[in-house]
Formats: sequence, C-alpha cells, structure tokens
Amino acid sequence: MNLMHACIALVATSVIAAVPATAAQQPQQPPSEQRAKSPEPVTGEIVSINTETKTLVVKTTPDSDMKFTFSEETEIVGADKGTEGLATKTGSIVTVTYDVHGTANIALKIEVKPKQ
Repeated sequence: MNLMHACIALVATSVIAAVPATAAQQPQQPPSEQRAKSPEPVTGEIVSINTETKTLVVKTTPDSDMKFTFSEETEIVGADKGTEGLATKTGSIVTVTYDVHGTANIALKIEVKPKQ
C-alpha cells in the first residue's frame, strides 16, 4: 500500500512540475485588441462644429455624416487660431485623418481646404 501511495505521489508531483514547463513552451498569443491600421482619411463638408464639446460633423456623402471628436493635440491646418478659426469654417471642405477608439472617431488632423 505504501508503495502505491509513493507511486501516486511521484506521478502527481511529476504532473504538477510539468504543467508550468509545457505552458512556457506554448507560443505567446497576440493581444486580443491588436491595434488595427488607422482608417483612411475622409473628405467632406463641415456640417457643424461645437467647440465646447469638441465635436465636428462632416458630410461625407449626400446621405451620410461622420462625427469626430478633437482635442488640443489635434493638428488643425488651414484655419487661423486653431479650433476658434475652425468654428468659422462651417460649409468648408475638410479632410480628417482620424483613429477609431471603440465607437468614437478621434480626429488626429483636420485639414481645411481653401475655398475655390
């Protein structure tokens, strides 16, 4: 009986010691939320700008709008005085380079096209 107990203890110890070794040999899984490629910039007409909530709505097609949030870090090109100047550009054509965080479109760069 003692021999049987010793064998069971030896097998159990071997299994326990082998589990971390086999886990270490398995390849690392990539993070579940790998950073995807940034979406292509969009071009459209500014429908509305709210400098208090820091949101911008751009008409990208005749029947589709996109909403973006921006911050002090957002690069604004073609508008004097940054966001204050952008607020005067309703109706202007812009190209927005952005990133998606969850369901939010975060503007990285807003480029106001000169009026033609």
